[in-house]
Amino acid sequence: MEKVLNFKDFHKKFPYLDIEELIIYYSIFNGHPLIEKIDLSKDFYKIIEKEIIEKVDILRKFFIYDKKPENQEIIEKILSRISKGDRKSYSTYSKDNISQPKGREFFKYLFETGIIKKELSREKPLKNDKKQILKKRLRRYKIEDKIHINNNFTRFWFTFIHPFLKENREISLKNIKIYLDKFISLEFEKLSILLIEELHKKEKILTSGSYWDKDIEIDLLIETSLHKFAGEVKWKNSKTCKNILNSLQSKCKLANLPIDKYLLFSKSGFSNELKSKKYPNVILYELKDFEYFLY
Repeated sequence: MEKVLNFKDFHKKFPYLDIEELIIYYSIFNGHPLIEKIDLSKDFYKIIEKEIIEKVDILRKFFIYDKKPENQEIIEKILSRISKGDRKSYSTYSKDNISQPKGREFFKYLFETGIIKKELSREKPLKNDKKQILKKRLRRYKIEDKIHINNNFTRFWFTFIHPFLKENREISLKNIKIYLDKFISLEFEKLSILLIEELHKKEKILTSGSYWDKDIEIDLLIETSLHKFAGEVKWKNSKTCKNILNSLQSKCKLANLPIDKYLLFSKSGFSNELKSKKYPNVILYELKDFEYFLY
C-alpha cells in the first residue's frame, strides 16, 4: 500500500484544499495506492466514483494479504470488523466465528506488518472486596484494548467497498453518502487529540488518547504535567450545543475523572450559549483551529 502521510504532508501534496476538504480527503485517500495520479479538485462524489468505485478491480490486488483463500477470508473479516465495529480487540473476531487461536495468529501478522495498531485501555480493573462482592455480570467483564487501522484508505475500503464487492457497486456509493460523516468522525477525533498534544508539547504528556470503560466512552482524555483535559469531538452539520458539554461532564463524574479543562471540537461551530464565555473551564475548537498543522 501507499506510504501513509501525516496531515501536514498530505496538505503539501494537495495545497489547494481548504481545511474542511483536507480533513475529508485525508480521512479517505491517505494511503490510496494510486494517490499520485488523483486530482482532488473535482466534485467529491465524482472522485469517489472515478477513483474508487470504477477502479475496484484494479484496487483489489492491493488488499491481498495471504495466498491461501481461507486465510485471506479471515483477515478480511477481521479488518471489516475493525472498520465497522467498536474496534475492541476480542469482538473483532469473536462475532465472525473465528477461533481465538486463529484470531490471535492473524492479529499478530497484522500488527507485525503495521496494518493495525493497538490503543491501550486506561480502565482500572474491577476489584472484589469483603464489603461488596461484584455482581455476576461484572465478574465476567473483561477490559479490552482498541484496534486501529493505520491506513485511512484501508479502513475506507473495508467499511464501504469490500462488503459490497459481490453486489451492485452503486450500493457502496449509497452507503458512503449516508455514513461518511460517521466514518470521518474517528479521524477528526484523532486529529483533535494530536492538536492538543501539539499545543501543549512544552508540557510532559503523561497519558493521551480516547477513554472507555464498561459504562462510558470519552473521545479525548489527555493528562499533561500541568493539565487534565477531557473532550468531545463532533463532525456533524449542526452546531454543538450545551447538552454535549453536560454529557461530557456527567461522563467524567461517573468515571471519577478529575478534569481541569473541558474541550469541545466541532465541524459546524457552537451555540451562542457555549460561545458566551460563561464557562471559563471550557475551550472551543473549530475547523480553523486545525490550520495550525499547515504551517
